[in-house]
Amino acid sequence: MRSHGRPGRTAGRCSTRRSRFRPRSRRSSAGTIERLSERAADLDAALADADPPADAAPAVYWPGERSVYCWFGRDSRFALDGRRRAATTTMAGHHRIKAADERASSGVDFVEAVCDSPDEGEFPFDAVTRQFGPAEGDSVSIGHGKPDGRCYDLGPGEVTGRSTNGQVTVRRELTPGGTYDALGGEIQPGDVAITKVREGRWWYPTVYRGEDGETRGTYVNVCTPVEVFPRTVRYVDLHVDVIKQPDGTVERVDADELAAAVDAGDISPALAEKARDVATAVENAL
Repeated sequence: MRSHGRPGRTAGRCSTRRSRFRPRSRRSSAGTIERLSERAADLDAALADADPPADAAPAVYWPGERSVYCWFGRDSRFALDGRRRAATTTMAGHHRIKAADERASSGVDFVEAVCDSPDEGEFPFDAVTRQFGPAEGDSVSIGHGKPDGRCYDLGPGEVTGRSTNGQVTVRRELTPGGTYDALGGEIQPGDVAITKVREGRWWYPTVYRGEDGETRGTYVNVCTPVEVFPRTVRYVDLHVDVIKQPDGTVERVDADELAAAVDAGDISPALAEKARDVATAVENAL
């Protein structure tokens, strides 16, 4: 997503004597031009005998082609890596890194062009974040996606810690006056949320604290594998969550919302079962 430090050491042995870069073929470019020419011809035909917009509006001159917005998650990106690797040299985390930053995209192309075995090893999270972020002191948002396609920005926060194993700590100042979801209690002036996310993990905890450091409670969100981009932490919420009250009471919440999402076709039964298993593991850990 968002230099790998030193690409050769991260992604495999490098050689400057041989390049695997292959420019796009003329046949591929010709095919693209042909498709664009056909589309232009369709537009010309649709507009040839059309009435002036002032006389016809509202009207559709040409319906075009259907577009679908797809939200790819972390597992989808790595699955795409496997498909691409069957056809050409593909480093570990190819799509995940390219989704981060245009500069990262160029870095991936370079690694795949000069390295002997860029597909060996694991996704180089530490190298990618060292080069492109987020780093301590950076501001990131939390993109809280929903299975039905909606996405909410939980607000900006400051990165206060980053580890080489993929964990990033984000501190957010809360707006007083509201209430803590599921935990109850009113948000007071000076309250903060300390969120610890780890790349690839199916859950993350947020600890809410008062200005005096007193714990208001802990909320553990169960979600699709977290992706830590340079400016955004992203995932899709799987509804079921686990909370821990200040007195130590642990409770699973929103299980009914997960069931409703399955009934609506937004979450598959297999993914719902995974979410329940994760919630159970978190409950036992707390």
